[in-house]
Amino acid sequence: MTNNNQNQRQKQKDTQLLGKNITDVELGQELGSIRQEISQLTQNLSQLQNSQQSSQQGSQQSSQANQASNPLMQQMQSFGSQAQQQMQQTDQQVQQSIQQAQQAMQQALEGIQANQAMQQMYQAIQQGQQAQQSSGQQNQQAQQSSGQQGRNQ
Repeated sequence: MTNNNQNQRQKQKDTQLLGKNITDVELGQELGSIRQEISQLTQNLSQLQNSQQSSQQGSQQSSQANQASNPLMQQMQSFGSQAQQQMQQTDQQVQQSIQQAQQAMQQALEGIQANQAMQQMYQAIQQGQQAQQSSGQQNQQAQQSSGQQGRNQ
């Protein structure tokens, strides 16, 4: 397959994607504007990274100066980090307690459901026994009435 045929097929695919006939000039213009946008985005990203780096450097220098000049600041930072650790541990304990309570509630619900199922089974058994008794009574009555009819005849 020649290079011209490949280009022609690619152009056909491009036109199908775009949904209209597009000339080489229009395609070139579109590609050019896309390249410009990519270049602009790359520059913006580079500027952002530079500003982040300079901001980090400034905060590091500031904290180094504070630490060197003020031992009390170090103690305060240490105290702050300890307090933060304790808060995190407390949060974890609270979350564990909540999970345990949820599990206990789930177990209780399952117990209640099992109890209800047992009660329903018990009621079904009772209804079955009552049905048997009434059926037996109906049979006795039928036998008695057929016995009386037999005697009457």
